[in-house]
Amino acid sequence: MAFPTDGTLTLVLMNVAGWPVVALSGLFGLLLGSFANVAIHRWPRKGSVLRPATSRCPACGTDIKPYDNIPVVSWLALRGRCRNCGEPISWRYPVVELLVGVIWALLAAVHGLTWALPAFLVIGWALVVATVIDLEHRIIPNKLTYRLTPVILALLVAAAALSGQWSDLRRAVLVGLALPGGMFLLSEIFRTLRGQAGMGMGDVKLAFSLGLVLGWLGGWQVAIGLYATVIAAVVVAAILMAAGRARLASRIPFGPYLAIGTLVAMLAGDPLAAVLRTWLGLA
Repeated sequence: MAFPTDGTLTLVLMNVAGWPVVALSGLFGLLLGSFANVAIHRWPRKGSVLRPATSRCPACGTDIKPYDNIPVVSWLALRGRCRNCGEPISWRYPVVELLVGVIWALLAAVHGLTWALPAFLVIGWALVVATVIDLEHRIIPNKLTYRLTPVILALLVAAAALSGQWSDLRRAVLVGLALPGGMFLLSEIFRTLRGQAGMGMGDVKLAFSLGLVLGWLGGWQVAIGLYATVIAAVVVAAILMAAGRARLASRIPFGPYLAIGTLVAMLAGDPLAAVLRTWLGLA
């Protein structure tokens, strides 16, 4: 089942039947954004997202009460401080919660109630987690990438079985193998020429899941995702070098650019595909 849409956000939001899905996706995104913060804090420190079962203040270690753990609202009500010790709690926490909620709402708005929507929502959550961890720690943990690929694959297999989109699944698997393979090859070429890795293996491992999702959406979405990733990387690197905060040889986390490229392809793939076809003279 899918809401009538040509893939653009505006037309879907005008469809009244789509609003409950968008609202619920945004609400659950806020809740899962809180879980994203747990993963962001614990995974780089070799911790588990399941133990301890309760969230704790990063400063004093006190268990956070349920009424103080309402996404965004609790942080604002407490003015960004722990109720117990009064130490500041980073603004990153409400930002992550809000970001996951917004991304989930947008994904639901663009794609509607399709069988593949759960896979899209999972990858949206994972992109936020990967981006924040990569920016803070320069890694994308195996605890994310090793679990993400089988989950995405299982969700897409289920979507294909329920919708009959087996050709989309075949394309997803092919791209899911080709994208990380191409990234690994480029990294090794860069290593040979410059004596250092071109990108981290965490990026390559994440690319398995990104390739599955983009491949499911279509060949043009794959191209748009790659274009957007490269453009974002070039623009940000140029800004950092112009500001004197990076050099050509500096290692800049690549995970955020992969996240940007993937989200651009997922949220604006159809209209951008039309532009790209026109630009290439294929319209």
